Amino acid sequence: MKNKKYDIIIIGSGFAGIASANILAGKGLSILMIDENFHVGGQLLRKIPQELGINKKYKPDYVKKIGNAFVNNLKRDDIEILNNTSVIGIYDNNEILIEIEKKRVASIHYEVILFTTGARERYLPFKGWTIPGVFSAGMSQVLMKSSGVLPSRDVVVGGSGLFLFSAAYEFLNNGAKVRSVLESTGIADKVKMLPVLLHNFSKIMEGARYLGKIGSSGVPIRFNTRIIEARGNGSLEEIVIGKTDRNGKLITGKEKIIKVGGFAYSYGFVPNIELPNLAGCKISFKKELGGWVVDVNENMETSIPGVFCAGEVTGVGGALKSVNEGETASLSILERFEKNGSIHAKKNKLLKERKHHLNFAKYFNTLYGIRDEEISEIPDETIICRCEDVKMGDIREAVSNGFISPGALKTSVRAGMGNCQGRTCGPIIYNLLGSVSGIEGKNFTLFSNRPPVKPVKISSLINRS
Repeated sequence: MKNKKYDIIIIGSGFAGIASANILAGKGLSILMIDENFHVGGQLLRKIPQELGINKKYKPDYVKKIGNAFVNNLKRDDIEILNNTSVIGIYDNNEILIEIEKKRVASIHYEVILFTTGARERYLPFKGWTIPGVFSAGMSQVLMKSSGVLPSRDVVVGGSGLFLFSAAYEFLNNGAKVRSVLESTGIADKVKMLPVLLHNFSKIMEGARYLGKIGSSGVPIRFNTRIIEARGNGSLEEIVIGKTDRNGKLITGKEKIIKVGGFAYSYGFVPNIELPNLAGCKISFKKELGGWVVDVNENMETSIPGVFCAGEVTGVGGALKSVNEGETASLSILERFEKNGSIHAKKNKLLKERKHHLNFAKYFNTLYGIRDEEISEIPDETIICRCEDVKMGDIREAVSNGFISPGALKTSVRAGMGNCQGRTCGPIIYNLLGSVSGIEGKNFTLFSNRPPVKPVKISSLINRS
């Protein structure tokens, strides 16, 4: 680090972060960008490192070309980037605590902070989901894109959301045999999405590319279908799938067994709101935007002056929404530093475009949300919190005894108290509590966040600088 205090700190180097940094650069401001990953660009720009010698097939699409251009422009003297670095605490007087490369801890101050912390995968637990050979669709893409590692040569992809088709496409490109894609929603729901997509042409092209590859490879897409159980002795051997009605309820007698060695699944994404929540920003439950999101005004500023948010953290809506909000936030920050110039016209244009991105986000998250019928059919013996071995039956019993908030449930059955600190089971528990108790998510309070937000090495604390 060059400084102990920066004009602007950007947390996250995905599309919102790099779009914002490109506008803020060259304005005479000291800028620090922090990201946990080893690379800049977020999940979407992951690719096999050139040094592995197997990167020749990488062909970026329209959106990735935009992202790569942002990344290339970041190679400037006035933007400092810390990769492999985690924010573990946020404090009063504009101070953050970071762990750098899991070696040392440092304290930094800022004038303005921008959270572009993105989103993470959401899951719907099922019987056997902890068996080796069952993995998240996102994890499988990380392995294939970053390391050239194929998680399974024989795989079924399932869950809910457009991300399933991206995962299947990646498996096929890496030589895997994809037995089927299981989509819990119906095909009629996809047709209803077409009017919303008219303002998102890149998404149409992206979807056409994925479906073209899947179709030409002879991979069947099974709509209104979801997994019931994964079975195997030590590793996955077969899965049981079932047909559902239009409400997501399983139809008796429509079960089918598929012999397979790998199952990759995902139920969409939820915003990473832990750091803004720790900073004291107002958080609201908005199901149509992906769940708990950070509230922002048209300047992308939160309820805390000088704290801005952009991208998936304000609502799950894709890369172009993130770019739009990152640029809007950066223009607002320049106004704060009185380095705005003639940017009002551009900002007004971005605000108009954001409405289209939000419309898509609202439709997308409403279509691919987890339904109560799917939750009600989770067997009692199904593990929900893997860290603490909390089962669905434990949660149902706790709710019946009056533990009807995430904090109360945490105290009662220890859900969310393990190594992941609720990052995996937290979004699941919010859904489960809403369904089992009948109380809407907006009436819950979130799991509390305290420093350190993520596990930190004692040796790093000792080496504090």
